[in-house]
Amino acid sequence: MAVNDYQLAFGEVACVLNDACATRWLSPELLQDAPTGRRRPDWIAARILLAMLLNDGPLPKLARAAQGKPYHPSLPEFNISNNATRVAVLVGGGEVGCDIEQIRPRARFMAIARHSFDEPLCDWLESLPEAQQIGQFWRIWTAHEAVLKQRGGTVWQMEQLRLPLQTLCPPDRYLHHVSLDDSLIACCGEQPFPVNFTPELIIL
Repeated sequence: MAVNDYQLAFGEVACVLNDACATRWLSPELLQDAPTGRRRPDWIAARILLAMLLNDGPLPKLARAAQGKPYHPSLPEFNISNNATRVAVLVGGGEVGCDIEQIRPRARFMAIARHSFDEPLCDWLESLPEAQQIGQFWRIWTAHEAVLKQRGGTVWQMEQLRLPLQTLCPPDRYLHHVSLDDSLIACCGEQPFPVNFTPELIIL
Protein backbone atom coordinates (compact mmCIF):
# COMPACT_ATOMS: atom_id res chain seq x y z
CA MET A 1 0.00 0.00 0.00
CA ALA A 2 1.41 3.39 -1.00
CA VAL A 3 1.50 6.05 1.69
CA ASN A 4 -1.36 8.03 0.21
CA ASP A 5 -3.57 5.02 -0.61
CA TYR A 6 -6.12 6.06 1.95
CA GLN A 7 -9.28 4.10 2.63
CA LEU A 8 -12.25 5.28 4.67
CA ALA A 9 -15.25 3.41 6.06
CA PHE A 10 -18.32 4.84 7.75
CA GLY A 11 -21.28 3.09 9.33
CA GLU A 12 -24.17 3.04 11.75
CA VAL A 13 -23.26 0.85 14.69
CA ALA A 14 -26.69 -0.84 14.66
CA CYS A 15 -26.32 -1.71 10.96
CA VAL A 16 -22.76 -3.05 11.23
CA LEU A 17 -23.09 -4.98 14.46
CA ASN A 18 -24.46 -8.51 14.36
CA ASP A 19 -23.22 -11.94 15.42
CA ALA A 20 -22.65 -13.15 11.87
CA CYS A 21 -20.43 -10.17 11.00
CA ALA A 22 -18.51 -10.45 14.26
CA THR A 23 -17.81 -14.15 13.67
CA ARG A 24 -16.90 -13.58 10.01
CA TRP A 25 -14.62 -10.58 10.44
CA LEU A 26 -13.12 -10.76 13.94
CA SER A 27 -10.83 -13.42 15.36
CA PRO A 28 -11.83 -15.12 18.64
CA GLU A 29 -8.74 -13.62 20.27
CA LEU A 30 -9.82 -10.11 19.31
CA LEU A 31 -13.38 -10.65 20.49
CA GLN A 32 -12.05 -11.71 23.87
CA ASP A 33 -10.57 -8.22 24.23
CA ALA A 34 -13.91 -6.49 23.61
CA PRO A 35 -14.99 -4.32 26.56
CA THR A 36 -18.22 -4.88 28.40
CA GLY A 37 -20.89 -2.25 28.95
CA ARG A 38 -21.88 0.65 26.73
CA ARG A 39 -18.54 0.81 24.85
CA ARG A 40 -18.86 -2.73 23.52
CA PRO A 41 -21.12 -2.10 20.46
CA ASP A 42 -18.99 0.80 19.13
CA TRP A 43 -15.77 -1.13 19.80
CA ILE A 44 -16.88 -4.24 17.92
CA ALA A 45 -18.58 -2.36 15.07
CA ALA A 46 -15.46 -0.27 14.39
CA ARG A 47 -13.26 -3.34 14.20
CA ILE A 48 -15.72 -5.09 11.89
CA LEU A 49 -15.54 -2.05 9.59
CA LEU A 50 -11.73 -2.16 9.70
CA ALA A 51 -11.67 -5.85 8.81
CA MET A 52 -14.16 -5.32 5.98
CA LEU A 53 -12.10 -2.40 4.65
CA LEU A 54 -8.89 -4.46 4.65
CA ASN A 55 -10.76 -7.52 3.29
CA ASP A 56 -8.01 -9.89 4.39
CA GLY A 57 -9.80 -12.36 6.63
CA PRO A 58 -10.62 -12.11 10.34
CA LEU A 59 -8.96 -9.20 12.14
CA PRO A 60 -6.26 -10.46 14.53
CA LYS A 61 -5.81 -9.45 18.16
CA LEU A 62 -4.51 -5.86 18.25
CA ALA A 63 -1.75 -4.37 20.36
CA ARG A 64 -1.72 -0.86 21.82
CA ALA A 65 0.91 1.84 21.42
CA ALA A 66 2.18 3.76 24.45
CA GLN A 67 -0.59 6.36 23.97
CA GLY A 68 -3.27 3.66 23.68
CA LYS A 69 -3.63 3.72 19.89
CA PRO A 70 -4.42 0.21 18.56
CA TYR A 71 -2.15 -1.30 15.91
CA HIS A 72 -0.86 -4.56 14.48
CA PRO A 73 2.58 -4.97 12.88
CA SER A 74 1.18 -6.86 9.89
CA LEU A 75 -1.60 -4.36 9.16
CA PRO A 76 -1.53 -0.91 7.52
CA GLU A 77 -1.79 2.08 9.83
CA PHE A 78 -5.37 2.82 10.85
CA ASN A 79 -7.40 4.99 13.17
CA ILE A 80 -10.90 4.62 14.58
CA SER A 81 -13.42 7.22 15.72
CA ASN A 82 -16.97 6.96 16.99
CA ASN A 83 -19.69 9.43 17.90
CA ALA A 84 -23.17 8.69 19.17
CA THR A 85 -24.39 5.90 16.89
CA ARG A 86 -21.80 6.08 14.11
CA VAL A 87 -18.22 4.97 13.57
CA ALA A 88 -15.50 5.84 11.07
CA VAL A 89 -12.27 4.01 10.22
CA LEU A 90 -9.36 5.51 8.25
CA VAL A 91 -6.56 3.35 6.80
CA GLY A 92 -3.33 4.61 5.24
CA GLY A 93 0.25 3.68 4.44
CA GLY A 94 1.58 6.14 7.04
CA GLU A 95 0.32 7.33 10.42
CA VAL A 96 -3.29 8.48 10.15
CA GLY A 97 -5.87 10.06 12.42
CA CYS A 98 -9.61 10.59 12.05
CA ASP A 99 -12.45 12.10 14.02
CA ILE A 100 -16.19 11.90 13.45
CA GLU A 101 -18.72 14.28 14.97
CA GLN A 102 -22.39 14.96 14.47
CA ILE A 103 -23.05 18.55 13.42
CA ARG A 104 -25.32 19.63 16.24
CA PRO A 105 -25.92 22.56 18.60
CA ARG A 106 -23.41 22.81 21.43
CA ALA A 107 -23.97 24.93 24.50
CA ARG A 108 -21.26 27.53 25.13
CA PHE A 109 -19.32 26.45 22.04
CA MET A 110 -17.45 29.76 21.83
CA ALA A 111 -16.21 29.31 25.41
CA ILE A 112 -15.06 25.80 24.46
CA ALA A 113 -13.35 27.24 21.39
CA ARG A 114 -11.56 29.91 23.45
CA HIS A 115 -10.31 27.20 25.81
CA SER A 116 -9.26 24.76 23.07
CA PHE A 117 -8.21 26.68 19.94
CA ASP A 118 -5.57 29.26 19.12
CA GLU A 119 -6.68 32.91 19.39
CA PRO A 120 -6.68 33.70 15.62
CA LEU A 121 -8.99 30.73 14.98
CA CYS A 122 -11.35 31.87 17.72
CA ASP A 123 -11.37 35.46 16.45
CA TRP A 124 -12.20 34.22 12.94
CA LEU A 125 -14.94 31.93 14.24
CA GLU A 126 -16.51 34.73 16.26
CA SER A 127 -16.45 37.04 13.23
CA LEU A 128 -18.67 34.71 11.17
CA PRO A 129 -22.43 35.17 10.85
CA GLU A 130 -24.07 33.41 13.78
CA ALA A 131 -25.73 30.81 11.54
CA GLN A 132 -22.31 29.64 10.28
CA GLN A 133 -20.49 29.47 13.60
CA ILE A 134 -21.58 26.08 14.90
CA GLY A 135 -20.76 24.29 11.63
CA GLN A 136 -17.31 25.87 11.51
CA PHE A 137 -16.78 25.10 15.19
CA TRP A 138 -17.21 21.38 14.46
CA ARG A 139 -14.97 21.64 11.39
CA ILE A 140 -12.18 23.13 13.54
CA TRP A 141 -12.82 20.70 16.39
CA THR A 142 -12.65 17.60 14.17
CA ALA A 143 -9.47 18.92 12.55
CA HIS A 144 -7.79 19.26 15.95
CA GLU A 145 -8.91 15.79 17.00
CA ALA A 146 -7.72 14.17 13.75
CA VAL A 147 -4.30 15.84 13.97
CA LEU A 148 -3.90 14.81 17.60
CA LYS A 149 -4.90 11.23 16.86
CA GLN A 150 -2.53 11.10 13.88
CA ARG A 151 0.26 12.05 16.28
CA GLY A 152 -0.92 9.64 18.96
CA GLY A 153 -1.90 12.51 21.26
CA THR A 154 -4.97 13.19 23.39
CA VAL A 155 -7.69 15.81 23.53
CA TRP A 156 -5.95 17.40 26.53
CA GLN A 157 -3.18 18.56 24.15
CA MET A 158 -5.58 20.38 21.82
CA GLU A 159 -4.74 23.91 22.91
CA GLN A 160 -1.04 23.28 22.17
CA LEU A 161 -1.57 22.64 18.45
CA ARG A 162 -1.81 26.24 17.15
CA LEU A 163 -3.31 25.13 13.84
CA PRO A 164 -3.35 27.69 11.00
CA LEU A 165 -6.74 28.79 9.66
CA GLN A 166 -5.78 28.14 6.03
CA THR A 167 -5.08 24.40 6.39
CA LEU A 168 -6.14 23.44 9.95
CA CYS A 169 -3.15 21.10 10.12
CA PRO A 170 0.63 21.29 10.71
CA PRO A 171 2.84 22.15 7.70
CA ASP A 172 4.11 18.57 7.42
CA ARG A 173 0.65 16.95 7.47
CA TYR A 174 -2.50 16.96 5.32
CA LEU A 175 -6.16 17.24 6.28
CA HIS A 176 -9.37 16.37 4.48
CA HIS A 177 -12.99 16.73 5.60
CA VAL A 178 -15.84 14.47 4.46
CA SER A 179 -19.50 15.36 5.09
CA LEU A 180 -22.11 12.60 5.25
CA ASP A 181 -25.67 13.50 6.22
CA ASP A 182 -25.25 15.35 9.53
CA SER A 183 -21.85 13.78 10.26
CA LEU A 184 -18.45 15.35 9.62
CA ILE A 185 -15.28 13.26 9.37
CA ALA A 186 -11.82 14.84 9.52
CA CYS A 187 -8.93 12.75 8.14
CA CYS A 188 -5.25 13.53 8.74
CA GLY A 189 -2.26 11.87 7.12
CA GLU A 190 1.31 12.22 5.89
CA GLN A 191 0.46 12.69 2.22
CA PRO A 192 -2.23 14.70 0.36
CA PHE A 193 -5.71 13.26 0.08
CA PRO A 194 -7.36 12.95 -3.32
CA VAL A 195 -9.69 15.89 -3.96
CA ASN A 196 -12.67 13.56 -4.31
CA PHE A 197 -11.74 11.34 -1.35
CA THR A 198 -14.85 9.77 0.17
CA PRO A 199 -15.66 6.53 2.04
CA GLU A 200 -15.38 3.44 -0.11
CA LEU A 201 -17.45 1.51 2.43
CA ILE A 202 -20.68 2.91 3.87
CA ILE A 203 -23.08 0.82 5.95
CA LEU A 204 -26.26 2.62 6.94
